[in-house]
Amino acid sequence: MKKKYVWFFLLLLAAAVAVGFRSEVAGFLRRNFTATFSEVLPSDPAKLRALYLKKHPKELNIAVFGPWNYYAKQGFILDKAIQLAVDEVNASGGILGRKVNPVWVDNENYSAVAQEQAEKLAADPSVFAVIGPVTSGRVLQFNSLFGDAGMPEVAPLAQSERINRENTNALLFMPIASDLDESRALAAWAQGGGRNNFLILNDDSRFPMSYGSCVEQSFYEKDLLVYGRVLFDQSSRKNYIRDQVLQYLDYFPVQNIIYLSKTGDASDYTDLAGRIFARLPEGTLYFNEFTTFDRLLKIRLDRNRVFVPAAIPLNAANRAELRKFLKIEGYERDFLSLIAYRGVHIFADAVRQAGSLDPRRIAETMRTGVMKTPLGEFRFSAGGFEAGPPLEILSLEELENRWRAIAAD
Repeated sequence: MKKKYVWFFLLLLAAAVAVGFRSEVAGFLRRNFTATFSEVLPSDPAKLRALYLKKHPKELNIAVFGPWNYYAKQGFILDKAIQLAVDEVNASGGILGRKVNPVWVDNENYSAVAQEQAEKLAADPSVFAVIGPVTSGRVLQFNSLFGDAGMPEVAPLAQSERINRENTNALLFMPIASDLDESRALAAWAQGGGRNNFLILNDDSRFPMSYGSCVEQSFYEKDLLVYGRVLFDQSSRKNYIRDQVLQYLDYFPVQNIIYLSKTGDASDYTDLAGRIFARLPEGTLYFNEFTTFDRLLKIRLDRNRVFVPAAIPLNAANRAELRKFLKIEGYERDFLSLIAYRGVHIFADAVRQAGSLDPRRIAETMRTGVMKTPLGEFRFSAGGFEAGPPLEILSLEELENRWRAIAAD
């Protein structure tokens, strides 16, 4: 008999709970429970970010993720360029009325540190998007991590064709020419100038190895001859590289040389240029862009035969912005800082055009739209790189003349 009363009591209690759950009081408790505890309970990262944005309508936190101190030591002012862009975006009203707060994360160029930092960012509901990482290797390392977290990502300096090859992250964009597009511009320059019979020098780090393969492919498409690639590890002494080059020059009719290396201070470029031009009085030497222009000017002889890519047009249309950079302390006239600066403006304008903080709508706008920036209009290719990049291959002499024209009153 007692068991019947117990069961009857439990049924009444369940009914009361069911009715109460539908009441205003239960709704109030349910809403407050969600608002209070949902940020610490396991859930969909995108939903957590949406909730955070709703609770903080005046701010937009964007992680700035990369080895900023490392690049500063190499002469690049990437951090100052990004901060300048953020300040300009905020001065113009922010993004959809929200102030942009950069969340600086510096991994000091250590992979293990970067991995730990990336995992924390992906799990942080207060961070909406990511500017960075810097290198293609890091982007590939964290591609799925940020994508799965529903975070829009702008990696302004990553150029590897491997990125987004399988469309693994629809929220990832690289506002720079891809390795292949830059290599094709180099091949067109070579063909247009009647240059042929090349030798490629590159160290065995990721970027030069990948870039060198793109150069070989692009030159093959133009029927340009590459006699070989001199590979060396990053600790190789100058005389090793010199001796390898001299051996090729002894056995092959090399006329032009392409030098691809990791980011450096150009301390060996003058010696390399002097030795090569002593053997190739009519040849040219091409350096990849990962050295500042000011440091390349250590090469004082034959500047009309040393070439680099110009990724941002040095013209009258960009004069005001370029002069702004010339006033920044420590600016060594590098293009990477300009690209990083432009990348922030590209993302900000895409969000404004989307009119929403829905990551998918932002990505669709970036994929199909035309973004306006202080350095001109910008479009993305299907692969997420700069579409139709206005690359020019210019000699150090020509670059110096153009920078002087920009600086002139």
